Amino acid sequence: MPLACDEHNTTSVITNMDNTNPAEILPTITEEPTTPKPVSNRRQFLKRLLLSGLASSLPASAYASLFEPNYIRLATLDVPIRGLPSEADGLRIGHLSDVHCDDPRAIERARHAAELLREQKPDIVFFTGDYVTHDPHHNMTAAAEALAILSDAPHGAFAILGNHDWWSGDPDHVASELTRVGFHVLRNQSAFIQSKGIWVIGLDQRCDSKQDVSQALKDVPKDTIKLLLVHEPDYADEAPAGFALQFSGHSHGGQVRIPGFPPIIVPTYSRRYPEGLQQGQNHLVYTTRGVGMISPKVRFCCPPEVAVLRLTKASI
Repeated sequence: MPLACDEHNTTSVITNMDNTNPAEILPTITEEPTTPKPVSNRRQFLKRLLLSGLASSLPASAYASLFEPNYIRLATLDVPIRGLPSEADGLRIGHLSDVHCDDPRAIERARHAAELLREQKPDIVFFTGDYVTHDPHHNMTAAAEALAILSDAPHGAFAILGNHDWWSGDPDHVASELTRVGFHVLRNQSAFIQSKGIWVIGLDQRCDSKQDVSQALKDVPKDTIKLLLVHEPDYADEAPAGFALQFSGHSHGGQVRIPGFPPIIVPTYSRRYPEGLQQGQNHLVYTTRGVGMISPKVRFCCPPEVAVLRLTKASI
């Protein structure tokens, strides 16, 4: 069943760009991001919008709460990287984020997203945080098990924590459950993918300044290809030079959108890079819309997604 806003969402799917300059593949709609009007927080905005608009239309409200949240889209794109080792040329990276497994429907949605991503046979998988919103001792076991089928990716499955994993009250428990099902949790740490000649750098969340990039990079050679995992995309403007590509979530794409326009409201640290592939100050940033939702649990013209990014050698 097609969405009424399919025209907007298909612009985020980019393919066959092996010899394209990175600047040419960036979404033009966000080359100069607009600053959202001040609203106390995303949850308050969504509640106001529902009361004033969506909720006044029963079909639209039902669509936003029952159908679109389960209409998971697959985004695929090629990303040219200068200096990419030959052994990493064509590496397919599965990216999944923000599952927010706080109820049975969310857990089932996460399981479906993991199955969809596994069908694409990615070489390596990245999770960029927010597995739960609250009560991790009740919710995190099911969340980890819903995602566990991705733990056998040929070159590993790597995870970082998001702000809600911390705010849930026990980020260590979140991390331990991910480790239990086979994910490599990076908390201001790095991992070398020897067979591909690249490094994966994982930071803790930026909202509470838990990230420590110096600690994460302490054993990483300077002149090497580094992929950065950090929950909040706008950290790109604070990160030191030297990363090739950043993977983030956090924004949910705004959850509620007006077709043809950028997100109306997004959380702090996702306002410059709210969705898709964009050029940061020093490196490319890919922000996924994620899979789950915060309350009120609706999506409108902003379906959930999983992504597969294929790294290619950029022409010099």
